[in-house]
Amino acid sequence: MSNPKSSKPSRQATLERTLKTLLREGEFLGAVVASADGLPLAMAGRGADTELMAGVAAWLKDFAERTHATLDEIVVRDRQGNRLVSRYFNVGNDQLLLAVSVPPRRSHRHLTNAAIREIQQVWET
Repeated sequence: MSNPKSSKPSRQATLERTLKTLLREGEFLGAVVASADGLPLAMAGRGADTELMAGVAAWLKDFAERTHATLDEIVVRDRQGNRLVSRYFNVGNDQLLLAVSVPPRRSHRHLTNAAIREIQQVWET
């Protein structure tokens, strides 16, 4: 007899599926969901250093907090137009971040909003 709980995907697997959908729909390079201190919880990507993305996103948030800025998004752009988009949000008492590597001329806000809503739902279950 199978255990019904064993057939339910893990939180990490569900988050990774959400990130893969985000990458596919936005044609993004990589994405990571991490704790506020940069600990990766789920990652997906093609050639993007997602662990580094999580660390940079956490450092940017920490820097902003030290300057007393309350931000929900920080975007860093390189000379070729590639962006590291860092979105910060809460789920209950947990602060999380979504970092996405966005190529030039791609919009990100609508898709990252949808991904954050999905992440919040997954996190609360």
